[in-house]
Amino acid sequence: MSNINEFQMENNSELLLKFGSLIKESDINFQIPDELMLCFIYARKRDVQRAMKLLKNYLRVMKNYPELFTDLRSERVKHVLDLGHLLASPIRDQNGSRVFIINARNWDIRRCSLEDVYSAVVFCFQMMVSEMETQSKGVVGIVDFQDFALHQIRHFTPSFLKKVADLIQDVFPIRLKGIHIVNEPRIIKILVAMIWPFLSNKIRNRLFFHGSCFATLHHHVDPSCLPSNYDGCLGPMSSMHFSSVFFEEDYYSNIFECLN
Repeated sequence: MSNINEFQMENNSELLLKFGSLIKESDINFQIPDELMLCFIYARKRDVQRAMKLLKNYLRVMKNYPELFTDLRSERVKHVLDLGHLLASPIRDQNGSRVFIINARNWDIRRCSLEDVYSAVVFCFQMMVSEMETQSKGVVGIVDFQDFALHQIRHFTPSFLKKVADLIQDVFPIRLKGIHIVNEPRIIKILVAMIWPFLSNKIRNRLFFHGSCFATLHHHVDPSCLPSNYDGCLGPMSSMHFSSVFFEEDYYSNIFECLN
């Protein structure tokens, strides 16, 4: 069953034709399905020229870092998901955005490398943006740095942080409505200082630091869609396994198959 209904296809037929023409005029020599074209179109607010630039950026980064982007399947990222590092709320926020949680608690690089996490985030982004509602309403991200230590921070090189910045603002067809940092120790200032030069003003203005004061988080994200870990109305974060929200993993990832 498609996540993109016939009405949406008809309603965007002119945009799809324009975007398809730009693709044909480019050096992209493979077929891109309408569902995937809409992901890029919506990510750039229906501006096909900007959507085309975003698509080219995505393909460029895929070519430069094939180990991070290619052959993304649920079995490849399963160990990251099973460790509970990437989670999704079953309830959307008050604006209809999907709530995505990156849980850095108990992160052990011996079991899960930064590259593993990056690829798993791309996989999760692919599934989330395959939802029609998420294309238009976007994603709210929460990053939990509880008990994060200096020995973990040293693995975040400037080059890796540049890849992270590129992914969220210039590469992936997703609309990030906000990034909320919670339970962050003081040493997170080191990471922020390293990634800050790579961030656009738009992303900087959507970055919020809450510490352990979840009341301020609730000003942005309604408690009805948050786990009890953040004084929300839902069960504990451990019950929000990403795959429990996205049952049809193979469907959600397959519209990106022509790129993967």
